[in-house]
Amino acid sequence: MFIMNKLYSLTLLLITVLFVKAQTLSVDGVNYTVDTLENHMVGPGTQYVSLRLTAPAKRLDVYFLKTDLKNPHVEIRTALGRDSIYGGEPTSVLAKRISTEKNFYFAGTNGDFYVTSGYVGYPVSGNMADGEIARIPGSRNVFTVDEQKIPDIGIMSYDGNIKFGTETWQINSVNHLREENKLVLYNRHNGKYTRTNAYGTEVLIELLDGYTWGSNKTLKAKVLKVEKGVGNMAIPKGKAILSGHGTAAASLDLLSLNDEIDIRLNLSVNSNSTSNFLQMTGGDNYKTMLLNGVVEQTSVWNELHPRTGLGFSQTKDTIIFCVVDGRGLSIGATTKQLAILMKSAGAYTAFNMDGGGSSTMYVAEYGKAVNTTSDGTERSVANSVYVVSTAPTDNQIAILKPYQASVLLPRYGEHIPKFYGYNQYGVLLNSDVQGVTLSCPTSLGRIEGNKFIATGNTPGNITATYNNNVTVNIPVSFLPVSNLKIRLDSVITDNRSDYPIEVVASTSGGDALISPAALNWPVKN
Repeated sequence: MFIMNKLYSLTLLLITVLFVKAQTLSVDGVNYTVDTLENHMVGPGTQYVSLRLTAPAKRLDVYFLKTDLKNPHVEIRTALGRDSIYGGEPTSVLAKRISTEKNFYFAGTNGDFYVTSGYVGYPVSGNMADGEIARIPGSRNVFTVDEQKIPDIGIMSYDGNIKFGTETWQINSVNHLREENKLVLYNRHNGKYTRTNAYGTEVLIELLDGYTWGSNKTLKAKVLKVEKGVGNMAIPKGKAILSGHGTAAASLDLLSLNDEIDIRLNLSVNSNSTSNFLQMTGGDNYKTMLLNGVVEQTSVWNELHPRTGLGFSQTKDTIIFCVVDGRGLSIGATTKQLAILMKSAGAYTAFNMDGGGSSTMYVAEYGKAVNTTSDGTERSVANSVYVVSTAPTDNQIAILKPYQASVLLPRYGEHIPKFYGYNQYGVLLNSDVQGVTLSCPTSLGRIEGNKFIATGNTPGNITATYNNNVTVNIPVSFLPVSNLKIRLDSVITDNRSDYPIEVVASTSGGDALISPAALNWPVKN
């Protein structure tokens, strides 16, 4: 064996370095350097971005999902853990369980705060999934989406009633506990049973054909069954139950089999009392952390914790999710800092949802949480908010996207492109597409198998082609070089194995490998 001494001379023109300022972001008075770890489409109209922000003795790991609501194949939906206001389920597990062929829950985060003793998992704020109220809203902000896919955030009010002939009865609440002289509507979100005692009347109802659950509209329903003095009535799939105690029970006693009633569940937020709201989840009891582009300065949750935020752009056509890791290498954030981060990503209004060990961002491509949850494992949460693909099933790759949308290389630098493959609707089918053919003009460089070598001197495009009909261009530009060096100081080798010499160019974009075949040098020993 022998040692190859680091004695060489390289023949390559060196060009003066151009100064490139690193990307920075100021968060509550701290200037962070921003490193983008991931940035790619993960489903129809939806971009996933993972960032690492660093400052002296500080680090923030931040994750975003940005969804274009104008995309016709995407919706925002909420869902309850274990399909009930009681208990909980990890965000990733819930998404996989409820996904169907044309309803693919491919990304999302945890949602509202919830009760942790007694009725564990019961949402603290208003909650609604697919048009059915799980819990009526109260004094906390809620996030809502209506049937036109228009989001909103604010304090929401509720008023519900039933009309039967000349009678009008107030629906005091939806699900959970039936109090004295109150009328409660129970639906699938309560679980399989009403959980009531025997001191009342319960009426099983079903919406008439052509009617679907929602808000701010009249729903017509038919009575299927009336039970007096029994309680804990079963809630069949697709049905609902009116349950009354005392004076409310006396009202329900007027109903008989096959009677028809009118139901109205009225919801209003920010003076909007006409939209058919379909989805809802709640947040903390502070003021809205980002409202109409203004970051809240006084009503702030000042402790550093993992955080989950949800908001939308000024035009309300983009939904923005954000998760910040905490209680580890990433230090966590206050709600003010979370608001600043979300504003930097394009949010105009946003609020803070459940955080701590609950903070979870799920992306189907990874099959689990993409953030580092502070419990060490993904926590069961009361409810989650998802981006859902409603696109038809299509397993044909029609869109090719490179991991790196553009490339900066020194002359004689190398690049091996990797590609994501999507169907025509933007559903991710393959995160590492093989069999892609590369080509480029000789003025730019040359292709060796799956590798591009920048042997030219004129910027241009690498063209990638898959299956002869799916193409994408990767723009290539040249970086000035300040220094060349062998990567390793010394190497122990033998006379049986070749040593592939690795040459590194120092550039304004960092170190980059140079193709050894492009260089000439004498070797001693």
